Amino acid sequence: MQRRIEGDDRVKPSIQTLGQILYSPSQYVIPVFQRNYRWDRAQWQKLWSSIIDLTGPTKIGNHFMGFLVFVPGLAQPGQHTRFHMVDGQQRLTTSSIMLIALRNIARSVGQTELADEINGDYLVHGRKKGEEHFRLLPKAKDQKNYVAIVTGKGEPSGRMADALDYFEERFKELVEADANGLRSIFDLVCQRLEFMCATLEAENAYNIFKSLNSTGVPLGPSDLIRNFVFMHVKPDDQDEFDSDRWAPLEARFTTADGRLDEEAFSRFFRDVLMMDGKYVQPKDTFTTFEARYEATGFSPQALTDELLAHARHYAAIGGKQADTNSDVTSALAGLNALESSTTYPLLLSLFKKRADGVIDSAALARAITMLRGFIIRRFICSESSRGYGQMFVRAIDTAAKDPVQALETYLLHRGWPDDARFEAAFASFPLYQRGYTKTVLETIERQRGHKEQAALAAAQVEHIMPQTLNEGWLADLGEDAKRVHAEWLHRPGNLTLSAYNQELWNHPFSVKRQEYLNSNIGITRELANQTAWGEQQMKDRGQALAKEAAAIWTGPKVPYVQPKEKAAPEAAGEDGSAFRLRFWNGLIDFLAQEHADLPQFDSRAAMTIRLQSGVRHIGFELRHLLRPAAVALDVYFWREASFPVWETLKADPTEANELIGAEWSFGQTDDGKLRWMNIKLPMTSSDESEWPAAYAWFGDKLALLYTSVAPKLRDEMTAGTQA
Repeated sequence: MQRRIEGDDRVKPSIQTLGQILYSPSQYVIPVFQRNYRWDRAQWQKLWSSIIDLTGPTKIGNHFMGFLVFVPGLAQPGQHTRFHMVDGQQRLTTSSIMLIALRNIARSVGQTELADEINGDYLVHGRKKGEEHFRLLPKAKDQKNYVAIVTGKGEPSGRMADALDYFEERFKELVEADANGLRSIFDLVCQRLEFMCATLEAENAYNIFKSLNSTGVPLGPSDLIRNFVFMHVKPDDQDEFDSDRWAPLEARFTTADGRLDEEAFSRFFRDVLMMDGKYVQPKDTFTTFEARYEATGFSPQALTDELLAHARHYAAIGGKQADTNSDVTSALAGLNALESSTTYPLLLSLFKKRADGVIDSAALARAITMLRGFIIRRFICSESSRGYGQMFVRAIDTAAKDPVQALETYLLHRGWPDDARFEAAFASFPLYQRGYTKTVLETIERQRGHKEQAALAAAQVEHIMPQTLNEGWLADLGEDAKRVHAEWLHRPGNLTLSAYNQELWNHPFSVKRQEYLNSNIGITRELANQTAWGEQQMKDRGQALAKEAAAIWTGPKVPYVQPKEKAAPEAAGEDGSAFRLRFWNGLIDFLAQEHADLPQFDSRAAMTIRLQSGVRHIGFELRHLLRPAAVALDVYFWREASFPVWETLKADPTEANELIGAEWSFGQTDDGKLRWMNIKLPMTSSDESEWPAAYAWFGDKLALLYTSVAPKLRDEMTAGTQA
């Protein structure tokens, strides 16, 4: 394995053995920003196998361990030179733990001279006290475990303790086979494990660090960002910077057992980066962060102060702590019940605007309530949530004088169902099968004033008309029992919350009614007012609940009005072809991420993209229209053999409409030699903020086109051929 460090004569590379490194009068400090010890059994086994290979009689070479990269600290009179490790800390830490294990086994079998040599020459500086006592010194959480392992005092835990156990077992096996084997393996480890060592000047360290291709555990975005920030702090100031600024930031992303949740920390950085309204792919989190701050000559101190302020907002947004305003806290609780993390960048932006005095808490609570209504109403109306990540980021209007009003307008033009549509959909929606069932019922109950949170938490969703019909229920429901059961079973009108024994759930309504009378849950207790339970009762209750839901999950204040079409991109100074190319490229990225199973295509600066349908004589087509602004999905029939299929679908499009979830329009050329059917989504094409909604629409409709419509077309073609 080779790795090059290029471009600067201030780098001083040299090959050194493990013995040369640790025997030196230096101290190697693992900076506070480096990751905790991560190696596990797979890496330990690989290292041990390499060592055993070297013991073979024909093996005369050395084993290359990899790179160690250091930055020297300030020299203090009477102190050893400290080297801060930039790269390779996992390798050197493992090597040191291996020597500790060798020392321990040597002591246990009476080889005290060897044990003392390892301890005094390779693990500690005997005459030094405190931190200077140790030749290798991890920082932060690893230090306690490492010191306990070296000194034999305390109870080490975690991966360092596991590594010690692993290597002690290997050395025990070795000494059992050969009593003199410990000295031989010690000489081999110290003399034949080689590292490429490089010492950097502090101002050059980060650029070199970026060029290194680690062979260890990959660094995640939060690791890379941490390293990036600390590399801009002087080595001798890093401990103070960590304790005063970075550690308090990380503390907000630790789990109950004190472990840093690195995935959550990385998501936080990405959400912060998107506060300006520009979408960032997860894989681009670090490169975007680096590009944004490296170019500004940023202050690490000022940056962490800014991040900590965002982290405090983030904790409130995610429900980990209450906001200073109770209405905002309540609104956030309702939003978080919908698992709405895609709104976090937008909410961070709004929280900052409140902190800056642009909006107040009442406006912030209103914005959160709008998002909550937008998400649940679209869910109930079976609108797709794909593309929300980009949609909500593009909703950020950094220049708006009234950002909450701007948000309402934005949501209004992206399919926010009004009361009439929502109530109709709610009453007939198979809520139990789709999700959020308990959230919806609990929220309605709380809105009525329910105070006993424990009772609601313990309650379960119950089907009033049970999921399995016995003879009594079949008789009660009458001749249409099977139809009523199939249609109404999972709809809101037939669902409630119950805390009583599930064994009663299949009982007749007359028996269940007595249990409902004793319930402390309002939406359940009121069922006792019914003398029977059938289709009409479920319909009436569903409509009543729909009105309550509409008042909780609010809709737009004003009806949607088609906006005046904006100037075409050419009028705005951009060529229409270039504009379309950007649109198609964005769609390709979206489909690759959200619909990887769909056929992929190459973009081009054209209005139309043609796709293979998999059906002879029939093709699919995507269109991006500028005048009038819309996107469209076409199915075109270009051979006479396919025309009967078109005629059949045109004569009765009901099934085709149901399969695609929209109404097909049909057309043909004047000479009748080309025929088509299509669906459209109106949009303001010069407004890029609408593109995520268009991408989501294309993704959903293409998925239905290939999984449902294409098989229908194929069957019709086959039937026509056989006829």
